[in-house]
Amino acid sequence: MTIKDIARSVGLSTAAVSQALRPRSDSNIKLQADTAERIREAARKLNYQPHSGARSIRSNTFNNLGYFVAKTGLLTSSPQGYMAGVHDVAEEQGYRMTMIRLPRNAEELENIDEVMPGVFKERNLDALVVESYSELAAHIYKRIQANRMPVVFVNDRHKTNSVYVDDEWGAVQVTQHLLERGYQRIGFIHREVIGGPTVARMHYSAADREKGYRKAMRAAGRKAACHVARTTGVVGSDVLLSEEDWKAISAFDAVVAYDDDLANLICRAAYDRDQRVPDHLAVAGFNGDYASLSGWRHLTTVRIPSYEMGRMAAEMALKLVSGEGDTTLPSIACRPELVVGQTT
Repeated sequence: MTIKDIARSVGLSTAAVSQALRPRSDSNIKLQADTAERIREAARKLNYQPHSGARSIRSNTFNNLGYFVAKTGLLTSSPQGYMAGVHDVAEEQGYRMTMIRLPRNAEELENIDEVMPGVFKERNLDALVVESYSELAAHIYKRIQANRMPVVFVNDRHKTNSVYVDDEWGAVQVTQHLLERGYQRIGFIHREVIGGPTVARMHYSAADREKGYRKAMRAAGRKAACHVARTTGVVGSDVLLSEEDWKAISAFDAVVAYDDDLANLICRAAYDRDQRVPDHLAVAGFNGDYASLSGWRHLTTVRIPSYEMGRMAAEMALKLVSGEGDTTLPSIACRPELVVGQTT
């Protein structure tokens, strides 16, 4: 079934049918609302399905957004908010979304060229949204640039073409919350996975969250103190805090954990030692995703607006696709939201 068949059934031109099914703001064809609906109803009755290949040839585009999670290791699933936001914008604009990921064993960045997904090389995407968690994103970016494909980063910070979190601002908010609650000894807790990157090589949020904590402590005239816990993984029944780490953490009466997974681990370590949260130790996390929502108590955290950020990234990508020669757009910084729970 083609557009010509629909045009014959409603007695209108193929151009009018095309405008009703895929409206273009720059089209000279203006349709009444009831006419457009009559065309769409005819398309439904005839079970019309757009031919994406033919459309791609005519427009020299693929109506396809790529979505890549730049993260290695076993835990390669990401918070669904970013992805859902990108998907919804793509759906609204008549685009498909292609999920892309590297094999789990692609740990060595030096071998990235050998495992780059074929979809990058074939250039059957109009734009790519990269959800970033590590230095892998920079390696991907360098190789994609050679294809002149529009690339937008979400959860990564660049001067252009990125939608990122103002983590420093968020850390100030959660630290001020603890100060206002009257806690005296407030610490910031990082986590390094044994065999993984150091804090200095982690996602930019690691440095920014510590920076925001230090800024709030300094403004309050308090001494800042940070501790780096070393664990065998991020989550898991066998992931535990060492006695040395617990000794350092228990010296505080409140802590800001780098993320919600670490906050939950600290809470579990406290209860294993007959310490209660927040009676003996107040704990706050960061991210506000599944880890905070699935805790045994409502965790105080800083919620990242991931769905909204995903939408912004997709809208930015589509602007780059439709732009005349524009290859960059100003980046967008998004402020997170303090969510006060039962752990502070």
